[in-house]
This record gives sequence, structure tokens and C-alpha cells, in this order.
Amino acid sequence: MAEIILTTERLRVEPFQESDFPLLFDLHSDPEVNRYLSPGLAPMSAEEVERRLNTYVQHHRDNGLSKWKLLTRDGDFIGRAGLTWMKAPDGFEVGYSLKQAAWGRGYATEIARGLAKWFFEKTDNRFLIAFAHSEHLASLKVMQKAGFTYWFDMERDGVPCTFYRIERHEAV
Repeated sequence: MAEIILTTERLRVEPFQESDFPLLFDLHSDPEVNRYLSPGLAPMSAEEVERRLNTYVQHHRDNGLSKWKLLTRDGDFIGRAGLTWMKAPDGFEVGYSLKQAAWGRGYATEIARGLAKWFFEKTDNRFLIAFAHSEHLASLKVMQKAGFTYWFDMERDGVPCTFYRIERHEAV
């Protein structure tokens, strides 16, 4: 049976395996899913998806934090979500990317809240970061609904981004 990182009311998170390439490729071959993720990567190439998958698998093996496979409690793959270290600003970042069929159902807010709670239970970090392309209003709204507070705006890889953060005492 697969290792379960965490469960929420409707979702569960498991580590990616190398054999999950078709799931991740399907997610990131949709230009709308990738629209705000990385400039010039909509859709992502098979090579880029494979590189990311290998990174997710290795990060989980190395330190137990990564982007993970996001499933419904019934086991349907709906995207990826997890925690990774980022530089500038330095800190752990919560990130998520869902298939279009899963949009508008509250899954992103549910997993962002669940990951924040899990992160503060499992680590001694003071805060957790979330960010999105400044024009990605749906994602910015998710951060607010998940309890994150506006922090600042900054360009990242030439893209205007809005950063949010949540403090340990704010996560529920």
C-alpha cells in the first residue's frame, strides 16, 4: 500500500513514484493548467515533466518534503501539491496544481490548509510561504481562503508574483 502523507476531508496526498509519469504528464500537458506556472512551459514537454518528477521523488526521499501526488479520498488523481524550499525569499513554499476537472470545487483551499497544518505539526518553522503569478486571481483567492496573509509583490523569473505567508500560530 502507498505511503499516505496526509488526508483531509476529501483528499489524500502520497509521494510520487517514477511510474507516475503519465499522471504528471497529463496534468502538465494542459496549457491552461500551466498558464501561470512557468513562462514558456505551457504545455510542459515530456523532458521537463520527467525532470520535475525525478526532483519530486528525490526530494521526498532526501528530506520527506516535496511536491506530492494529490488524490481524492477514493484514489482519483487530481493534481500535485506539496512543500518545497525556495530562495528569495528564503523559506518553505506550499504549492499546488490541479487538473481542470478539479477546479472550482474547493480542493485547492482544502489542500493548502491541510498542508499548512501538517507542515507546522511536522516542523519547527515559524512561517510558510505561498505565491502565484499576480494575475492568477483564482490562486491568490485560494491563499487568502486558506488563511495566508498578503506579504509583498516581486518579480520571479521575470514574472510579477504576489507572495503570501502564514505564521505558525495562524494555521488551523
